[in-house]
Amino acid sequence: MKRILYIVAALALAAGMTSCKYLQIGPKGEGEYVYADSLVAYNEVDLNSMKKEGIAAAQKAAVEKVAGVFVSSSTTVDHSTVVQNEIVAKSQGFIRKYYIMKSYRKGEQWFTQIKALVLVTDISDIIKQSDESTLVKKTNIMVASRELINGQTSLTQDCKQAVYKAMKNAPYSLLNGDNLSDNNIEDPVPVIDKARSDGARFIIIADVSAAPLSILGTVTTPFKTYRASVNMRALSTRNYGVIATSAAQQSGLDPAEDIAAQKSIAAACEAAAKDLIDPLQSAVNSAKTYNLRVTDVNTIERLKSLQGILKDLREIEDFNLVKYTNSAAYFEVQANIKTSDELAAKIIRQYNENFTVTQISTKDIELKFM
Repeated sequence: MKRILYIVAALALAAGMTSCKYLQIGPKGEGEYVYADSLVAYNEVDLNSMKKEGIAAAQKAAVEKVAGVFVSSSTTVDHSTVVQNEIVAKSQGFIRKYYIMKSYRKGEQWFTQIKALVLVTDISDIIKQSDESTLVKKTNIMVASRELINGQTSLTQDCKQAVYKAMKNAPYSLLNGDNLSDNNIEDPVPVIDKARSDGARFIIIADVSAAPLSILGTVTTPFKTYRASVNMRALSTRNYGVIATSAAQQSGLDPAEDIAAQKSIAAACEAAAKDLIDPLQSAVNSAKTYNLRVTDVNTIERLKSLQGILKDLREIEDFNLVKYTNSAAYFEVQANIKTSDELAAKIIRQYNENFTVTQISTKDIELKFM
């Protein structure tokens, strides 16, 4: 009888162990399941290597999805090197397990879709360590300009380069914006919207023109003199508000006319840009900081949609994903809102089908993702 019981128990244990491989249970708090696809060149000569290549590419895509949620807000750290070298390049080390959902030939390519358990906590820790060590947190500011020489559009971008030079030691990450037209200067809303979609918190719009400066008297000289005038505006990409304005006029001298014009534009724009630094820093520091915790997020895709919600609220100047664990997201939010109740109300009012409030204090908000 005892022997029969042992056999039954052993069979039950074996069955339990066999079924475990089908259970989708990950390490608590460490990871989330992510769907990711890949396309690689079809290789009928070596199918096995081709399939391995497809799986590796899908694993890399899964890890990139997770890394992306930590670097997607408008005030960011320049994570590109860290993400590429420490995370994406070692993608297999951040995947606990994976399942091949689909794989088939697609024309001249091989399609692979996997469901991977990505170690979110490990990726978050690496990015957090990089924040605290060598990388400096910066606010994204886009620079766009219209540059005219003798009434003709110049594409040399001397004004933009001068702005970069003036602000190189300021805590900003400057993004290259468009060369503007008359319509953009008169109605900058489309340009501001694009800057916001590209991750900029503010945009600097520069309108500069240069023309020859007449020399009084009969003195002859081989040098050409140009005079440049510039008007600059710094605007919030959230609410289109003007943060600061500045203007400057400067001359440029050179035997070559084009160089003289470029010198005058660069000098004028650098002088005007320096006047924007303090007002921009005041605007960066003006928003109140709130701690937002959202539970029951459950998937990376839902986490991205949550970030989209925060991005859409114009009162929110900036947000950073501090931690994501046990399907709960922890954000640091900078908003031009007086109280945490008001911030929670705006989120609920606009997206009431998604959230319920579980707790609110002076600086802390806790919501439950439905």
